[in-house]
Amino acid sequence: MLIAQITDFHVTVSGARVGDIDTRAAFMALVARLAVLRPKPDLLLVSGDLAEAGVDEEYAFVRAGLESLRIPFLAVPGNHDLRAPMRRVLGNSTGQAADHLCLDVSLDSLRIIGLDTLVEGHAHGALDAARLAWLNARLDAGAGQPLLIFMHHPPFATGLKAMDDIGLTQGREAFAALLRGRTDVVGILCGHVHRAISGMFAGHRTFIAPSASHQFAFDLTAPGFAVVREPPQIALHQLVEGRLVSYLRG
Repeated sequence: MLIAQITDFHVTVSGARVGDIDTRAAFMALVARLAVLRPKPDLLLVSGDLAEAGVDEEYAFVRAGLESLRIPFLAVPGNHDLRAPMRRVLGNSTGQAADHLCLDVSLDSLRIIGLDTLVEGHAHGALDAARLAWLNARLDAGAGQPLLIFMHHPPFATGLKAMDDIGLTQGREAFAALLRGRTDVVGILCGHVHRAISGMFAGHRTFIAPSASHQFAFDLTAPGFAVVREPPQIALHQLVEGRLVSYLRG
């Protein structure tokens, strides 16, 4: 199975921009690149910040673009998203629980868990008691299938202080305790940072995909972050001999 991970579109309502960036145009350019990608991905994983303001119009634009590809997609929220409109517009492509948008799907021989790390109204991420309890109840339901987890906020420190300050700041240790020592987890995929970064969390390979719209500057000393005009990229993942292998495509 070939999985395309796309993230951080920040699609706006018609006529709006993110700074000077036309994120709607960037998203449609992404859709065009995905349409001609060969081999064609079997699944799209969207790791958050689909929308900029979190309104129905933005999600409808994203849904129409992704559905035009005729590739199944799954999505979790980022810090710019809102649960109610995302649930309403995306339907079964996102979680449908009353209080979170976590999801659990088995496709072929791979099991995929999407985690909702959103704290509405805030930039940082959290896994609260309810979402951790949901995860704990679901982890052992896969009968030994390889398990891929995707989420918005990275659970590990990247060294980019501005982003680490708004990373997964609640529930990280409890999350690590649930995953530590497991042999079924093949990887954890994240977004949020607008850069490609690889790391480890609880003994598992963890990958942050770059934005499909715009990147943040790589600066290990700056207190904030700045948008840079680096090319948008698509992350591709597949299991090779039982291990997750990742690629970047422009």
